[in-house]
Amino acid sequence: MVLIVQAHPLWGQTCLSDAGADTTVCTGEGSQYRVYLDGSDSNVENGNINYEWTVLDEGITISSSQSDEVDPYFKYPQDLAESSDFRIELRVYDDDSICEDRDTIIVTCFANMCPTAVAGEDQELSNGCFPSATLDGSETEDPEGDVLTFQWSSQNGYDSYIQNANSPVATFTFPEIDADRIFSFLLNVSDDAHTVSDVVRINYLDNEAPVADAGLDLETCEYQFSLSGNQSYDADWNELTYSWTSLDGLDLSGTSTATPLVTSPTDLTISAIYRVQLDVYDGYCINTDTVLITIQNNLCPAADAGGTVRVAKFDPRPVVLSAAGSWDPEGSALLYEWEAPSGEIVTDSTVTVVDEFPNTRYTRYVYSLRVMDEEGAVDQDSVEVIFSEFSAPQSPEVFAVADHNRALVSWDAASEASYDSLTGYSDFEGYKLYRSTDGGETWGGPNDRLYDYNGDFVGWIPYAQFDYSYDEDFFHCIYEHESCESGELLRGTSIAGLDPLAPRFSLGTNSGIEYSFIDSSVVDGVEYTYTVTAYDIGLSPFQVSFSETDTSGIYESDTIWSPLNPGHFLGPETLTYYDGDGQFLRLAANPDRGFLSLESNKGASGDHNFITVMPGYTASNITFPSENDIEALFTSNETNIGTGDRKYFIVDRTKIISSRLHYEIQAQQSSQAVDEMACEDPYVYAYEINQENQPVSTISFYANDLNFFEKDSLSDLPGAVVDGDTYVIPKYEIITAADRWSEQFKGIRFKYDNALPLNVSAVPPFEIDTLLWSLRDGTELELDSILYGGYLDAYLFLNMAYTNIVSYNRRLNFNYKIEFFSEPVGDTIGVTNANGEGLMGIPFRITNLWTGKKIGLTCNDFGYNNSNPIDFENGASDFTWTRNELLKLRYDSLKVAGTWIEASNYELQLDWFIPPNVNRLQFNASKEYFAGDTVYFKQMLWSAHGPVAFGTEPEPRTVDEDNPWLPVYPWSDGLDVTISPQKFFVDGDNWVSDMSILGAVQDVVDTTLNEIRVVPNPYMVHSKFNETPLQRKLRFTRLPQRCQITIYTVTGEVVTSFQHENEFDGNAWWDLTNSHGQLIGPGLYIYVVESDNNKEIIGKFAVIR
Repeated sequence: MVLIVQAHPLWGQTCLSDAGADTTVCTGEGSQYRVYLDGSDSNVENGNINYEWTVLDEGITISSSQSDEVDPYFKYPQDLAESSDFRIELRVYDDDSICEDRDTIIVTCFANMCPTAVAGEDQELSNGCFPSATLDGSETEDPEGDVLTFQWSSQNGYDSYIQNANSPVATFTFPEIDADRIFSFLLNVSDDAHTVSDVVRINYLDNEAPVADAGLDLETCEYQFSLSGNQSYDADWNELTYSWTSLDGLDLSGTSTATPLVTSPTDLTISAIYRVQLDVYDGYCINTDTVLITIQNNLCPAADAGGTVRVAKFDPRPVVLSAAGSWDPEGSALLYEWEAPSGEIVTDSTVTVVDEFPNTRYTRYVYSLRVMDEEGAVDQDSVEVIFSEFSAPQSPEVFAVADHNRALVSWDAASEASYDSLTGYSDFEGYKLYRSTDGGETWGGPNDRLYDYNGDFVGWIPYAQFDYSYDEDFFHCIYEHESCESGELLRGTSIAGLDPLAPRFSLGTNSGIEYSFIDSSVVDGVEYTYTVTAYDIGLSPFQVSFSETDTSGIYESDTIWSPLNPGHFLGPETLTYYDGDGQFLRLAANPDRGFLSLESNKGASGDHNFITVMPGYTASNITFPSENDIEALFTSNETNIGTGDRKYFIVDRTKIISSRLHYEIQAQQSSQAVDEMACEDPYVYAYEINQENQPVSTISFYANDLNFFEKDSLSDLPGAVVDGDTYVIPKYEIITAADRWSEQFKGIRFKYDNALPLNVSAVPPFEIDTLLWSLRDGTELELDSILYGGYLDAYLFLNMAYTNIVSYNRRLNFNYKIEFFSEPVGDTIGVTNANGEGLMGIPFRITNLWTGKKIGLTCNDFGYNNSNPIDFENGASDFTWTRNELLKLRYDSLKVAGTWIEASNYELQLDWFIPPNVNRLQFNASKEYFAGDTVYFKQMLWSAHGPVAFGTEPEPRTVDEDNPWLPVYPWSDGLDVTISPQKFFVDGDNWVSDMSILGAVQDVVDTTLNEIRVVPNPYMVHSKFNETPLQRKLRFTRLPQRCQITIYTVTGEVVTSFQHENEFDGNAWWDLTNSHGQLIGPGLYIYVVESDNNKEIIGKFAVIR
């Protein structure tokens, strides 16, 4: 009788043993030659699985610690006389021994063990420094010490490039490459009985070696000085690391920087030469350069005249300058010599400076210091001594352009470069614009006057005011008006509200700086005068704090200085106040020693911040593009990426030149940003081009005259062309920073505003430029948020957000496409939730249109509210993508710094409104449902696609493939949406501007002349058009550029005739006198306007006395 034992279920339990397939081996792993078994395909249906391995034949053993493992090992038997088979049994059972199963594997071991082939570690080499590679198989061994033979071969067909191919160590000489390549090599090793192999791969990079430049040889007597390796470079722009080494014992610090510090020895008796070696490494290759340094035996002294001294004119004091900070490295006694501005010499370590002009607002003295050691070595230094009052910023230059019922006033940014002459602070804060209708005699009406608490007139309310925004204030450097270097002092606060020391005057509202103002409260034909002033932040007062030292009531005081006043300057003890006309009003005590905000002077006739204009129509036969049609003047290249705004305004029509201009963004690539998204530090370059879009003027540079950095810089400039050894660049007419108004340029000022801020401390919201809905066949749909043809007529709410600031800094200038499906088949993702692991179907697929790659998604499955994993009633942990449930675009394949990464860039939520006319009855487990029925369940609408058994809840088919319910979505198959976000300007974005459209001249036609008017009509005495009792003015308006105006009496007698000729102005004034200079009488008059192309119009007007 044969008893067959097999696995069988007991109480529903099943065990299955699988010891793996029979195998033949000739060696093992590691130095102990371990042979591993694998029982991982065994299974216990319910509960834990247990393993028990048993060797059935003598010659090998499995230790007790290994016998219960899923993958135990035994040591290869090295003393076999002949090849042998070994049977090994695997018993599998459950914890309660309800079931068990057994399986046996036969392992055949050769008597002669195989050698172990080791071809070495994979390598990454650069063609810049490795023309050849060593193929090293020397770690190959044979367990039995047999003689081995070696054979190297190329798997890429380069066998002839291998030298010593039948040796353990061979050499491979690389062929020429023009791109990165992987070379693979096969090592075959034989002991006559067995042949084994191994493969080594070499990633061979097309990468030039760096060039080290330690600088020119030098001779010095300085005690400390710096070397510079900044001229070292890498043609592939790999990041360089520096290593400086003194070959002769010179003291170096900062040896891993580009600029190490050298400390000279102080015990030299003769001058000595030292060698310092610089090694630069680009991650693949090292290059070396050596600089020779001759250090003189007598080191020079170090002169120190001290820092700039600033003294208030209102608190004058003598200043004692001291050379006490000067010293000699070798301890030599020093001689001192001060030279005053007058040329007077003082041979002492100190000198006293007295202000010779105490009644002026500002005086400056520069004193020079020379120090000499005992051997005659000399060093020099100088120091400024400034005596000054506080100073207001300089006034800006003002421009104005008038049009019909409008005046555009603009000004330059020169005021922002002002520094207070006493403190040295960059304390500019804003601009104030004033308007006058009496030529600047007054700057407003009665309601525009400012009065102090005594009722004294102290100034005018500005017509408009612009000051730094909160961020502009906060990040403004205290000592620099432009960008701060790292570590420089910032204001760190906002400046706004009333001036505490002159509370009738405002410091602003954090409005943000502007450089133009459109005054639309004007009347054609009336003169308006404008002036723009600049003002500063004043000087913040100090505060005194008191702290009790003990319980005896004794306090200590401490002065707390404002961070806006790091130099601890004080205002005068008494403040002087003046009225609005500059006359003295009063004195006031100033215990906290601050100082009020200072404003530059309002302009007067002839000043650069004073201008008068008269609104009126421009010449009727010239045209300007609509201000809303920015594309008309700045025409975008279709390859542009950035979506930012372009703005301009006309500053001076007379300076407009009818030329074609090319504008282009020059920006830098960030190491954090996606490759080809160079967005940092953007500048706008502009140059003139011809009709073929070629530069009108160019400048040439020759390669022999340029270093690496200059070549690289020139070749990257907008419009640059490299022609052999010649670098040709356009002649740039203006270079200006993006996000800032340019200076006046060909009659206009312009600004290129990035759509998104570049430098942020927190992640900004995601901003959409356009949403393009379409069918999958390419048909575009006129939709914004109402969806096309879905089961529901619903609104879709799409919300995207950057994952974090890292994702924002990647400069994600890409469009994304979402392809919708009526069932959750667009994508399938793995989910781990409160119910374990499973799959979730997604009813759409997302593609990055820049890379063309699908984006992998992840989901926490927290339900509609995205609150927590146990919010079950709102769809949490149900393996169903619920509307509004957060998805992360986790696997967006992007290339950053030359390396492909899987980036998590965005979070996405899609929600929709379900209209009330759609069935929203909750699912009822006790109700019978049929095909076509809909229910509302866990924040989703579900539709039955077949008969539904009682109590069958909606579940995704990734959980229950036979579930009759499917979720309902507000879209149909074949619907797509392309999401185009707002994008940063990128290096190379460019525009063409045809300036001839500004004031383009048209032919004068009848309809042009029909617009001509006489104002006022009828003319009456004391009209308001800039008249005096001695001067009358009648205005002809909407005239063409050139025309002849003739005035007749009703009887046909010529009264007068005069020529109008102006490139832009469509207005001509007549003083109501005839050709003999006599004032005309009242009555009806006829006028004829004839253009220079012989078109004419006849009209009439009346004069009433």
